Amino acid sequence: MSDPFFQKKRQRTQKGAARPHREKAHDSDSDDGAGLDAIEDMDLRHSFDEPAGDEYRETPAEAKVRLARLYLDGLREKEEDTIEGIDAAAVDRDNISARLRKDVEEGSGRLHVRVAARLQAPHPDDLLAVQGHRAAVTCARTGASSPYLFTADKDGRIVQWHLRDGSQACVLPRASASAPIPTSHTSGAARRRARARQAEQGSAYAGHVTLAPGEGHEGGVYALAVSDDGQLCASGGQDHFIGIWRTAPHAPTQFVRALRGHKDAVRALAFRHGTHELLSASYDRTVKLFDASQLSYIETLFGHQEAIQDLSCLRAERAVTVGGRDRTCRLWKIREESQLVFRGGTRSKAQALLEGGDLVDTPTKNEVQEGSIDCVAMIDDHHFVSGSDNGSLSLWSVAKKKPLFSVHAAHGWHEHGHATEGLQRLPRYITSVACLPYGDVFVSGSWDGVVRVWGLDEGLRSFRLLFELPAPGVVNSLQLLTPEVEHMDDYPVVPALWRRRGGLDAPLAPSASASTGSAAPKRTRRAGLTKADGRVLGHKESIAPLLLVALAPEPKADRWLRAAAPATGALVVPLWLS
Repeated sequence: MSDPFFQKKRQRTQKGAARPHREKAHDSDSDDGAGLDAIEDMDLRHSFDEPAGDEYRETPAEAKVRLARLYLDGLREKEEDTIEGIDAAAVDRDNISARLRKDVEEGSGRLHVRVAARLQAPHPDDLLAVQGHRAAVTCARTGASSPYLFTADKDGRIVQWHLRDGSQACVLPRASASAPIPTSHTSGAARRRARARQAEQGSAYAGHVTLAPGEGHEGGVYALAVSDDGQLCASGGQDHFIGIWRTAPHAPTQFVRALRGHKDAVRALAFRHGTHELLSASYDRTVKLFDASQLSYIETLFGHQEAIQDLSCLRAERAVTVGGRDRTCRLWKIREESQLVFRGGTRSKAQALLEGGDLVDTPTKNEVQEGSIDCVAMIDDHHFVSGSDNGSLSLWSVAKKKPLFSVHAAHGWHEHGHATEGLQRLPRYITSVACLPYGDVFVSGSWDGVVRVWGLDEGLRSFRLLFELPAPGVVNSLQLLTPEVEHMDDYPVVPALWRRRGGLDAPLAPSASASTGSAAPKRTRRAGLTKADGRVLGHKESIAPLLLVALAPEPKADRWLRAAAPATGALVVPLWLS
């Protein structure tokens, strides 16, 4: 049987003539002949000059080229808007290429914020302080975009402060704070009621957060963590659970839920940068991962043989912990479900002999056997710093199992008399360390009355002391971060508005306007457009780092030491850049 296509007479339309009733080709009631006529009427020619609307699909390579051009055009427009009098070719050659290199460095998770050479020792008026706790302060934390500072103490109270002027925003009380309110007009409860009434009338002070039964902490709070966006705050301590607080700006703070699972006190907490994934470390020798926004548990990490003392994490799905008396640092690769073990401690004589030493070798004068690694902080995804009970600060790399560089007795020696042994001279142990994320600066604290600021060398092989900050008492926590602001005019801390300037023992000063008093030095208006040593600075290299210090007369979780500290509280120190 012959094909009906060749039996039907084909009707051709003249070039340029109208083609009526093209929609009949899609009519389900039309016969086969009508469908063949519609095929003949279709223009099957393809134009390579202009894409035919939705029919065109760009290839992945073309999409990459288009996005790259848009990115470069955006960089050029940003440079032209903010830099005047500079040749466009020079801008393209210097600034844009430097920005591309910095973007690659940021994506690789390696050190890319270099500010050590430009840090200035702060003026005494830049040592801003807050006081409001009756018990020893254990922790002080904020987020990169949060306008608040949070401090916690051994009684289970958390105080929320405004970073801008140091005023008290509200108090997150203890769970058992349900005693009847006295009728006195001069008691602390009466003053708190007066502040609450002022808050109802529009005052900035919000009083105490109202807690339902089962909310809040009954024991001491050892750790705090604030998400980068300032939406959530996590707290943990003796109660074996983690409290999640909603702390969004311009909204009242409230307790959300308790995340349970640990069998002992929670020692350290940290949000992964840019997310609401929360990591917790406990005395029960486990590390747990939670999703704080969903209030859900994800997984548990095992490996330490002793109580975990500290934890640190950055943007990548990695975390580093220290196990105290097991003298190990462990780098957890969460996605790969693996861990790297770094062993500290002084090497034994047998190990020294195997490595080519002599059995009669003795430690150097400044070396004391390391019995516990108590604190840790990540520099980038491949390096971290640890502090020990023998006063040693050690720089580690994932490529080597032993420290790259160590400073023994970094905070000096402590002398005390003993009834039978006479005068004893021991190094002060490191109570806390903190690193500028992906930066070349870190800080350390003990109980010698100072916080020491250290600078890393360019090759991340050693570090040196830059300067010291007065910090009387025991340094229970440190945090060093770069606030996420567009330029220095939006810096979250305005020293002129703070009433307590000069440290915890400084008297209260009258409040001042933002245009007077100690303020940030004159800076380039938009970050990321200045130059130093002939190179273009990245965005974070033009924003002054912010240092938070929690000070108390006694250690965070112990009472064997009593320092001659004037008070308990927290320091907020902007580290201005030259």
